[in-house]
Amino acid sequence: MPAPEKQDTGFVQLARRNVTLSENIARRLARRYSWVGMDDLQSYAYLGVTLAARVYDPDRGIPFERFACVKAMYLAVDEMRKDGILRRADAPSHTAESAGPDIDLPDPASGRAAERMEAREFCEQLFKRLDNRGRELLAMVYADKLTYREIAPMLGISESAVCLRHKALIETLRRQATVRQLAA
Repeated sequence: MPAPEKQDTGFVQLARRNVTLSENIARRLARRYSWVGMDDLQSYAYLGVTLAARVYDPDRGIPFERFACVKAMYLAVDEMRKDGILRRADAPSHTAESAGPDIDLPDPASGRAAERMEAREFCEQLFKRLDNRGRELLAMVYADKLTYREIAPMLGISESAVCLRHKALIETLRRQATVRQLAA
């Protein structure tokens, strides 16, 4: 008698609906990490999409596909690092075993990582203050890497209007950042 199937949670279903997204991510990873087998890359990419689905919040107003393209790529790379397939460029070339059992090797990236996390949180707070149209435009420019010419028909405006809106959004973010830094 076959075992009863478990009910999938929402994030697993979301990941299963986006298998083609993980295949696209695997192809993108293959361009950078050509020495890793395509089967492995597809596994890591699917794992990345699944992990991205787990933390996805639809209330933020960002479509899952756009969110997962970036998040799943980074999560897949992180998993490859955990498994020892990839190494950070600034990681020491020797291991703790070769240095001796009692020596703790400092992580050279830890200070920069904390600074980057603070900067990311700061930017995220500024980003949340924008309206949905502003967030969507910035996501198209920076996350999707679309040109103004490609964005214009999507928004139903001219290419120059996209440029002007983008410039105004950047100025708004700069002003908000300056005000918040002065207040801190």
